[in-house]
Amino acid sequence: MTIKDELNRILWTRRDLENYSVLITDRFKGLVEIPFPRIERVDNTYIYLDDDTVIPIHRVMEIRMKGQAIWSRTAKRG
Repeated sequence: MTIKDELNRILWTRRDLENYSVLITDRFKGLVEIPFPRIERVDNTYIYLDDDTVIPIHRVMEIRMKGQAIWSRTAKRG
């Protein structure tokens, strides 16, 4: 399953979005955790947040549920 597929599956099928977050790499801040309720939509290339922030999807390192990793870029590679 791709990052996009997993993000959209959670975004459109889960009612408890407050339990989910995305861990991304920021060039200036390092790792940043973004709560799922802030995500408005996802396409093949970007994640769009509620404040008009646009994040390249390749920066997603992990998807978490209640603080525990349920998808990890490193786990997919190795």
